[in-house]
Amino acid sequence: MKKKYACLLAMIWVMAGNFCPASAAENDSIKVERLLREAAQLPADSSRILFFAQNLLDVSYVANTLDKTNEEILTVRLDQLDCTTLVETVLALSVANKKGKGDFGSYKRALQTIRYRDGKLDGYPSRLHYFSDWIKDNERKGIVRERTEELVQVQTQVLNLNFMSTHSDSYRQLKDCPLMVKRMEEIEAKWKNVSAFYLPKSCLNASPKELDIRNGDILAITTSMKGLDVVHTGFACWINGKLHLLHASSVMKKVILDPQTLFDYSKNKKAHTGIRVISFLR
Repeated sequence: MKKKYACLLAMIWVMAGNFCPASAAENDSIKVERLLREAAQLPADSSRILFFAQNLLDVSYVANTLDKTNEEILTVRLDQLDCTTLVETVLALSVANKKGKGDFGSYKRALQTIRYRDGKLDGYPSRLHYFSDWIKDNERKGIVRERTEELVQVQTQVLNLNFMSTHSDSYRQLKDCPLMVKRMEEIEAKWKNVSAFYLPKSCLNASPKELDIRNGDILAITTSMKGLDVVHTGFACWINGKLHLLHASSVMKKVILDPQTLFDYSKNKKAHTGIRVISFLR
């Protein structure tokens, strides 16, 4: 009965569409506004994406940072990041900077816009859980543009996204909550037999000229795992003509600029198939 009651409360929250603002730590607010002030002084041709990402190096990696509460709220944490929240944090800072805003409230509004479908926080299913969904939604908002199709030697994969509904016991908000699972199935149904481009991982050892991947591009690592599209995300960073990944590392337990190339990082990971490339629209 307790499980059914918890599920009912969760669904009431979803249907009500209530917004519960995050109680951000004071140091997060201070850090955001400091970074936005510093970014406003950068030369016009600077990569704001890399500036913000590099200022988050060594922040602790913590998995499932958005799933600590029963209700879906706008979680704001700059002291704990996973691979997706790193990308969203950097992008939200970049959006606020692009709009000439330097206050914490503007950052939070940008974060909500990026993280949720149509920018509307409406319960757990409104979060853009699958990265393909995240890309398309943020393209519609004019925040990013996927460039994978423009690269040479790209291939296509057919997506059938259903991992969350078929592994619902692995998700706290879905477990023992069939109504919530049904909502996820409705979202996943839109991603049945959908073709997507990716650059095979065998191509990642090429030069910057050959790859046309830019410093600060969002890189989404594609996978052969059934029901999934992407298993990791980060930012492109060229070092001595080799492509590296700035990312929240579950192995190193912090945000790092990986010392090994992205080619070496992925080559022995059987589930990795390649990457998708997404650029911030400055």
